[in-house]
Amino acid sequence: VGRSLPWESYFRDSCRVPCRRCQRVWTSEWDSHGIAPRAHVAMYKACAVSCYDGDLLAAIDAAIDDGVDLLSISIGPESPFPFYYDVIALGAFRAIQKGIFVSCSAGNDGPYPSTVTNDAPWILTVGASTIDREIRATVKLGNNVELHGQSLFQPKDFHPRQPLPIVHPAAISNNESAAVCEKGSLKNIDVKGKIVICHMGQLRIEDKGKEVKDNGGAAMIVFNEQDDGYTTLATANVLPASHISYKDGLVLKNYLISTQSPTATISFQGTLIGKSQPAPQMASFSSRGPSTQSRGILKPDIVGPGLNILSAWGVSIDEATNPFNVISGTSMSCPHLSGVAALIKSAHPDWSPAAIKSAILTTAYTADLNGNPISTEQNVSATVFDRGSGHVHTLRALNPGLVYDIEPDDYIPYLCGLGYSEQQVRYIVQRKVNCSTPTLIPGAQLNYPTFSMVLGAGDQMTYTRTVTNVGRPFSTYISKVLSPQGVAVKVMPSVIRFKDLNDKASYTVTFTRLENVTRSSIIGQGSLVWNSIGDDGYKVVSTIAVVFV
Repeated sequence: VGRSLPWESYFRDSCRVPCRRCQRVWTSEWDSHGIAPRAHVAMYKACAVSCYDGDLLAAIDAAIDDGVDLLSISIGPESPFPFYYDVIALGAFRAIQKGIFVSCSAGNDGPYPSTVTNDAPWILTVGASTIDREIRATVKLGNNVELHGQSLFQPKDFHPRQPLPIVHPAAISNNESAAVCEKGSLKNIDVKGKIVICHMGQLRIEDKGKEVKDNGGAAMIVFNEQDDGYTTLATANVLPASHISYKDGLVLKNYLISTQSPTATISFQGTLIGKSQPAPQMASFSSRGPSTQSRGILKPDIVGPGLNILSAWGVSIDEATNPFNVISGTSMSCPHLSGVAALIKSAHPDWSPAAIKSAILTTAYTADLNGNPISTEQNVSATVFDRGSGHVHTLRALNPGLVYDIEPDDYIPYLCGLGYSEQQVRYIVQRKVNCSTPTLIPGAQLNYPTFSMVLGAGDQMTYTRTVTNVGRPFSTYISKVLSPQGVAVKVMPSVIRFKDLNDKASYTVTFTRLENVTRSSIIGQGSLVWNSIGDDGYKVVSTIAVVFV
């Protein structure tokens, strides 16, 4: 299930209109080099101008009826809703009841806390990270300082004989619309033949460029606001341009103050691999946790490539013959994880959606290519509520050693434990339920591959987990804990053994908040790792997230 696709003719096969209002667009085989290049893809047109609840559910139901193996949904609500009121959560539960894996975008409202959506535990919630590729556009100031930015538009004929004058509309006009180069805002400012500086704001970079070009500007520099930090976009600009970071924007502004006649040039270096450091890094727009709907479940689950991703597009953006674009968002990272799930499903067709998710989460990595902790857009270490379990590691996820499995009915005591009425739980599971007290469990008691909890002064919480051996028979695992600051963690038993494949073993983990411990944050993070003994090399990592109150 994807966003609105008004370009059915782009696909090779015919478009059919089934019952209800959902439109299906089929392809026999996706001819590309993506995560799962030989996967068969069916795209369900769920949205036209707007996304309506009935259309979304109809699309999901049509996919379920068609017998798909996975659903990739790059759609989400503007804000989180209770699961019984969230149509994607409702449709996704119907899917997992049929053994269909569901991956969803986490949302693009970062970097602010508790903005994550699609946060039901039966959904893989995917945040966005950067890649080590730049499409570079370098700004060289009149004082010879170089600022590296990005632009998808790489003109070959932009070679001014001398540096061009710079104009900064924000310094001329008190109008905020001129600062961000909104439509009509530059008509009374002399920008002709100059490089125009535009603040990032909320307006699309392409629209800023159109305003600059329409008023005779020669080129454009866009710099980030503080919240966007180092996240820069390679966009299909309509004129020579460069999008630079907030830090480089400060350098630029200081240069403007230092001279009465500021000048600059922009040069284009094309695609550079390995120059974008550090990577992966959190994209500023990626929505963050903790979840507002269920504090006992760590969300987002995982992050994957979502910044400046080459994507099929409905129309040509540069009058070329190939309709492709470079797009950013968790709508881009979600399909990457769907592809990983497709590979796992192909290798392990009998695995449940929960087992596939477990394999992805427990094998993720948390260090960038330089070996440092994955950072945020501000170049500081990301927390578990930024990046979840970490960045997906495709090869490791194919052979995780152990998995945490959950059957659809296991969610019922969890949903009752959220305080939902029996009628509200029935909306989700589509049958009668009994939410009597003995069947209730707290959110963190669900057999999830991560731990998330709220700890007050003197609190002690004990949770049980059950793992299934999918590695090798006659295997032994030893636990290792990296405790969150201010929390004591005890695992019982500390060693688990398996005789056969698919054998299960249970353990308990007790979390105790320590008194008189100075903490540097209102959150704590750590991990519980099960390491296999022998040559297997299995390392099954469960991320621990704590909110202190």
